[in-house]
Amino acid sequence: MDAKQLLKQHGFRATSHRCEVLNYFIKSNQALTHAQLEQKIKSKIDRVSLYRMLHCFYENNFLAKIIDSNNNTSYIFNQQIENTDKATFPLFKCKTCHTVIQLPQLPENYLKSLQSKNIDKLQILAEGTCENCIKKK
Repeated sequence: MDAKQLLKQHGFRATSHRCEVLNYFIKSNQALTHAQLEQKIKSKIDRVSLYRMLHCFYENNFLAKIIDSNNNTSYIFNQQIENTDKATFPLFKCKTCHTVIQLPQLPENYLKSLQSKNIDKLQILAEGTCENCIKKK
C-alpha cells in the first residue's frame, strides 16, 4: 500500500510531508510517539504540524492510537483502514523494541455481548517482551 494512493483515495492532498509520515507508518510495524516520530523522519516538519497531521490521520482512521500502561500515546498504521465494521483486534506491544503485533480477533460471542453496551471504542493492549527481544537477552 502506498501513502500517496491512500491519501488521494480518501480525498486528501498528497503533500510530500503527509506522504513521508504516512509511508513511515505503513512500512513500520512499530508504534511511535510524537517525539519518537520527530526523531525518525528526515524532513523538517515542525512539531505542531506533525501533531496536527497525526491527529488528522487518527481521526480519519489511517492510524490507530495506543495508550500504554505509562500513559504514553503512540500511533501505528491501522491495518483495518478499509474495514468499515471496525473489527476489534487486541494488540501486543513489546516494551523493548516497541514493535506492535496484531493478535487474533476477539471471539464472536464476546463481541456480541458488548453490542448492548453502546461502546464507541474498545482498545485492548497487551504489553511485554516479544520473542526476538527475549532471544537477544
